[in-house]
Amino acid sequence: MQETTATERTAELKLEPASRVSLAATVADQLATRILDDHLSQGDRLPSERDLATQLRVSRLVVREALRTLTERGLIEVRPGVGAFVVPMPSGAVTRPLALYLQRNNVALAHLFQLRHALEPGIAAAAAGATQPAALAHLAANLDATATLVNELEAGVAAHDEFAWLDLQFHQLLAEATGNPLFQLVLDPLIDRQLEVRREGAQVPGAARRAHDGHAAVLRAVSARDAAAAAAAMDEHLTTVEGWLTDIEKRVAARRLDAPKEGNG
Repeated sequence: MQETTATERTAELKLEPASRVSLAATVADQLATRILDDHLSQGDRLPSERDLATQLRVSRLVVREALRTLTERGLIEVRPGVGAFVVPMPSGAVTRPLALYLQRNNVALAHLFQLRHALEPGIAAAAAGATQPAALAHLAANLDATATLVNELEAGVAAHDEFAWLDLQFHQLLAEATGNPLFQLVLDPLIDRQLEVRREGAQVPGAARRAHDGHAAVLRAVSARDAAAAAAAMDEHLTTVEGWLTDIEKRVAARRLDAPKEGNG
């Protein structure tokens, strides 16, 4: 008898009969539109359940369900006995789905770096034109901490995990230094996806120091407010890192493939 493959299995779901129209969903959509189109600010309070029910000509139970939906969407928070208030949308609402997509679809490292090459030189250039002293200080502190770890790694007394986190943090701080929050939203899932292989990369002799030197070149250009030099330094750094991380990724993948064989003896 032929075995059923993963693509042939049918999931058993416990479903309720679908209604033709969900009044609560309609109310939630209308309220969400008003919140977004009227540009309500954090902390603004919505009308009471009673007032909303009167305006919308629905029951308070429908309004309550609609407010629950808006809470799940991250648009409001309901404080019992006080009311419903507008809240800012957390960045995780945007970055988490992209991070999950990259993980579930096992997006190739080459594709990630192709996007990083298109994005991060622009980030470095923007940082050179917009960086404030506080942002430069944070980048310099990161670079100093990384230099210390590089020396400890070469002496065999430091953890590779800590270096990997600091290495990725430099790129996050650079995106933050631009003052453009969209750079951070797009970049974070891309570099977080590479953390595992980055830990492996830190163990390659000389790799940690080359990564640090690449960051130092970027920071020098950013500090000098030389956008073109900052972009070029970042592109060169990414090219260098991509070369040995790609090799590491192949080795990690090979180990995963060999693991079952070893278990079978």
